[in-house]
Amino acid sequence: MGDNTILQVNQLSAGYDTKAGFVKAVDDVSFSLKKGAFLGIAGESGCGKSTLAYAIMNLLRDNGLIQSGSVSLNEAEISKLNRFKMKKIRWVDLSMVFQSAMNALNPVLKIGEQLTDAMHAHKTITRKDAERRARDVLELVDIKGDRYDSYPHQLSGGMKQRVMIAMALILQPDLIIMDEPTTALDVVVQRTIIEKIQELQRSFDFSIIFITHDLSLLVEISDQLAIMYAGRIVESGSSSEVFNNPLHPYTVGLMSAFPALTGPIRRMEGIEGKPPDLLNPPVGCRFAPRCKKAIPICSKEYPSRFNRSDAHYVNCHLFNETEGR
Repeated sequence: MGDNTILQVNQLSAGYDTKAGFVKAVDDVSFSLKKGAFLGIAGESGCGKSTLAYAIMNLLRDNGLIQSGSVSLNEAEISKLNRFKMKKIRWVDLSMVFQSAMNALNPVLKIGEQLTDAMHAHKTITRKDAERRARDVLELVDIKGDRYDSYPHQLSGGMKQRVMIAMALILQPDLIIMDEPTTALDVVVQRTIIEKIQELQRSFDFSIIFITHDLSLLVEISDQLAIMYAGRIVESGSSSEVFNNPLHPYTVGLMSAFPALTGPIRRMEGIEGKPPDLLNPPVGCRFAPRCKKAIPICSKEYPSRFNRSDAHYVNCHLFNETEGR
C-alpha cells in the first residue's frame, strides 16, 4: 500500500444470507485510510454503514459474511483470516467502539475487570501492571479512578460510552472504528465525548473511521467524508470539499436536511421516498427512484466514477463528461 496507508478496502461486498436470497448490504466498496486520518462515513439507516464496520473487523457471524473483495491492514490481508488468527490482532491492531455501550459491557463484571481481561487476553502482563494501565486509560477518558470498581449499571450513559472508548484504546491500536458512539446521548454529553475523541487522536495519532447518520457532525470533526447509499459509496472527498461543493443529489439532500447554524434562515427539506430493497436493488443508480434530477440513463446503468479533483469524486451520471458536465 505504501504512502503511510494503514487500511485498504478493495471492492468489498458483504451482507446476509437469507431464505429469500443474499442481501448485499455492502456492495463493491473501496477506500483507503492513512495513519492518523479521521474518516467519517454518513448515510441513512440501513445503507450498510454498520455492516461495513463489522466486515472490516471480520465480526460478521451467523448468516453474515464477506462475499468478495479484501481488507488489508498494514499491508496484511485480514478479511480471510480465521477466528483464531483474527482474535490475535483484534483490539491490538484495530478495535471498535460499538453503537450501544449499554449492551456491549458485561453487566455482571466491574469495568476494571473488563478492561484488564482485554489486556490479559492479548498480552503477557502482571495483574498489577494491567490494573495500573486500566486506571490510566480511564483517566484519559475523564473517568475517575474510584469508578474502577463500579458495575456498568452504576454509570451514566455517557460514562459507559467513555469506558468503551477506553477499552478500544487500551492496547493502543492503529485504527479505531466508532459505530455511532454518541447515539442516544444528549447533545451536551455528545459534545464532551467528541471533544475527548479528538483530543485522544491528537495525542496518540491513531486513525478513526467514524460512522453516523449525522452528516453535520462529521463535517465538523472529520478530515475525509464518504457518503453511503444502498450499500455503495456514492461520493467521497475531503470534508471541506464535500461540505462546500456537494456533488451527488443524495449528498445535497442530506445537507438540506439539517439546519445551518449561521447565515440566513432557510427551509429544511427531506428526501422523498425510501431506500431500495438490497435483496433486489435497482439495475442503474440506486438513488434514481428518489432523485429529482434523474435522467433516462440513471435507471439503466450504474454511473462510473467522476473525479472532480484528486480529493473528491462522485458516482453520478450528471457529472459524466458525455452528458456535458
